[in-house]
Order: sequence, then structure tokens, then C-alpha cells
Amino acid sequence: MEKQKIGEPCNGCGTCCMAQVCMNGAYVIGLVKRLGDTVPGACPVIVRNANGSIRCGILLNPNKYIKKSKYPAKILSKYFAHLIGAGTGCDELYETDTPEEREKLQKILDEKMNDRQWRVKTETALRIIHGI
Repeated sequence: MEKQKIGEPCNGCGTCCMAQVCMNGAYVIGLVKRLGDTVPGACPVIVRNANGSIRCGILLNPNKYIKKSKYPAKILSKYFAHLIGAGTGCDELYETDTPEEREKLQKILDEKMNDRQWRVKTETALRIIHGI
């Protein structure tokens, strides 16, 4: 599958999940001790669908990976999805992306950081998923 352009809906190409284990995933599955660190290489919990697309194993089965949580799977999936940006469009830069794509990503990130509702949801997600 070909990677989408920045901001376009995710098609499950897996470019992001194959490049590195995201900081939230790496922390949840115990690959790092500090939230914010990433691990290079393919995420060990990705799930490949029959059509070749990639899905996050933590989103599909959060209780398997997010230990010691009092929240049901539906809530864990919702807030983990928010933390990894699932459903918000492609946000993975790749070597073939143009300077315009890089600028577009920066604009998207700036808009999110200036969105009070997004920040509040992120704070809630950090409490629910990571206990922070």
C-alpha cells in the first residue's frame, strides 16, 4: 500500500508502525521506561489485515497490553487512539515527502496544540492510559 499524503485519511499502509514503535506503544508494552521514547523498527504488536493493511494491536485488544487499568476496553481504545492520532489523518513524514508536506504537518500540529479541547482530551488520555 502506498503512503497517504500528510492529512489525508489513513489507509493502513503501516509506514508509521513499520518505521518505529510509537512512544505510547513502546511505553505501554514495556519497551521503554520513559514515556516519550521510541524504538526503531517495526512495532511488535501490529496486526496485518487480510487486505495487507496494518492495525494497532493495542487498539484492537487494549486489555492485553494496558495492564492494571480499571477502564473497559472501549474506553482504553478510544483514548489510546487519541494519543496515537488514529483517525486524524496521515501524520508520518517519509523521505519522499516534499517540503510542502512537512509544512502542512507543522500547521496541523500547531493547530492541535492551540486547540483547548484537544489538549484537555490529551490530558485525560494520559491519565487513563498511562496514569499520569
